[in-house]
Amino acid sequence: MKKLLLSITCLFLSLMIFATLPNTSSSNIEKTISKYTKEPARDYYLIQIYHCSTAKQIENIDLYLKKTFLPYLHQNGIEKVGVFAPLENDTASDKRLYVWVPFKNIQKLEELDQKIEALDPMGSAAIIHLENADGSLPYTRIEKIISKAFKFQPQYETKLTLTKSSSRIYEYRSYESPTENLHLRKVHMFNEGGEVTLFAQLNFNAIFYSKVIAGSNMPNLIYMTSFNSMEDRNAHWDRFDEAPLWKKISAAPEYLNSVNRNETVLMSARDYADF
Repeated sequence: MKKLLLSITCLFLSLMIFATLPNTSSSNIEKTISKYTKEPARDYYLIQIYHCSTAKQIENIDLYLKKTFLPYLHQNGIEKVGVFAPLENDTASDKRLYVWVPFKNIQKLEELDQKIEALDPMGSAAIIHLENADGSLPYTRIEKIISKAFKFQPQYETKLTLTKSSSRIYEYRSYESPTENLHLRKVHMFNEGGEVTLFAQLNFNAIFYSKVIAGSNMPNLIYMTSFNSMEDRNAHWDRFDEAPLWKKISAAPEYLNSVNRNETVLMSARDYADF
């Protein structure tokens, strides 16, 4: 009887939708049904990495980001921007600054790009001038990555349980896959497989999860978690490794060999940024 009532209810709802359509073509019906089953809007993220060879270049870029770039983004409706530096920057030959910019949709990213492109390159707009006074190069290269939020965390996390401090650790991870199919399997592992849920249960304070749609190491996904300290970070990963769900999905045949390169970068946040 329950199955019969359910079938009748579904049929009734379908007829209601059909009856409200001014044009009952199949395309219009599909559009109406999709309106009722639409997924939440997903963020898009711009990850801008400044590669430098000297500490002086890093210092100058920090000043540019603090005084010019972040204020410009804030004025254009982007409330929170993250700026992070790898813990190993002091001794690394490739010194980096990671700028993470969230957008509510891809159109917002396009709008920002159009505004900057419309500026006169021969003019004096500070946003497009990052030259050193002595004529030396401001950086070695800028790397840009565009990614789309996972459907199981469609927007970045704005309510973290950690307070901003100098000891706080941000862990940036990029998982590269050998093929597109294996990449999508890894994304599935995070979403339907339960990895995102497990991170939340263990309080990893994940800021975002995303699949890369434009970058130099595709196919890959990128996510970032955060911790009070290095000791706190290590303790969280110990609990993760022992979690029954992780042991189950990491051994599942459908997810085996889905990652062939894992880039892990431990970072601290710049105090002038929003994280």
